[in-house]
Amino acid sequence: MRWRYRDWPERPPRPKVAKLPAETLRQLHARVTKFVQKSVILSELLGEVQLARGRLYLWHQDDDLMARITPLGPRLLLLESPRGNSWTEHKRGSLGTVLRVLERDTRGTFHGLGSLVAKPRQGEPSAQVILHRDLKIPVRVLAEPRYWYSMHRRPAIVEVNDTKDRVLVRFVASGISGSFHGTCLYALRDGEWGCYTIKPSASQTIASAEQWLDKRKWEDWG
Repeated sequence: MRWRYRDWPERPPRPKVAKLPAETLRQLHARVTKFVQKSVILSELLGEVQLARGRLYLWHQDDDLMARITPLGPRLLLLESPRGNSWTEHKRGSLGTVLRVLERDTRGTFHGLGSLVAKPRQGEPSAQVILHRDLKIPVRVLAEPRYWYSMHRRPAIVEVNDTKDRVLVRFVASGISGSFHGTCLYALRDGEWGCYTIKPSASQTIASAEQWLDKRKWEDWG
């Protein structure tokens, strides 16, 4: 078979970082850091806001990057998330705009916990709000099923025990190919909440999940 040359369209060039004065970059870094410190979500999830090569990098851990903010001009910034060895663009706008998109993410692009800072709506609160506000599960523990959030699976509370120290939560995503789910048990043990992913065959109830974890000395299915 002979391959014909195709005139594929060229990739659009990557946005270039604007060359801003050092003092402007320091002020930008200070504003982002202050926003993170005041945020219910980001203050718990981010370990560092780093200024490097004219960009701002928001780190979960030393080797775990959540997002990058690139100045494209004095008042225009670009919000991106890492994807392999590249970057995915999500929003362009003012600093306030891109920070709100970062904080209010509900799809799992950055963390998926945006319902915690959303304006209350009529009807039932989200599962995340119940888990955090009513059951006092810390944000960092709520965020632990990060892979499921990144796959756009939404949490739903299956069962809460009488003492409210065990909560079974199902993460579900539905599409044309069917539904996909995973289950975790949030458990208060020795005064601290933990998140334990559960094998599907043991995920029907809190009792079955806890029995399975007991056999494994509380080592989850991760």
